[in-house]
Amino acid sequence: MFNNLSDKLDKALHVLKGHGSITEVNVAETLKEVRRALLDADVNFKIAKEFTNRVKEKALGQNVLTTLQQGN
Repeated sequence: MFNNLSDKLDKALHVLKGHGSITEVNVAETLKEVRRALLDADVNFKIAKEFTNRVKEKALGQNVLTTLQQGN
């Protein structure tokens, strides 16, 4: 069960990877998939919605670090 949830969350977060900034569209799409993954894992709907709403509030407007470089 946890492997399935982990896989779904990883796929949902993949949407944000590679973008220079976090937009409302990116966040909405990602959180929709996160909410689905939580519900598929039998998380209570109210809890899943509250969690994704809190993440949305914190994520919107945040800058993605673009100056980081991969270590050697």
